[in-house]
Amino acid sequence: MKIRKIKWRDSRLFIQQEPTQNFDVCVIESVGFVIQEDKKKIVLAGDLVDDEYRRIIVIPKENII
Repeated sequence: MKIRKIKWRDSRLFIQQEPTQNFDVCVIESVGFVIQEDKKKIVLAGDLVDDEYRRIIVIPKENII
């Protein structure tokens, strides 16, 4: 079982625009157990409880920095 830290970009939602607003995308750093990986994605789990994964996130490989 591998644990990885991945830095990746994601979208950001703005409800309304401020006059000097900067529209940068989010940069996120996720840490977790690698439960699946292929050419298009990596799947991380944040917790392992009683042999069951929780807090699962799917990160597209094209978003990884």
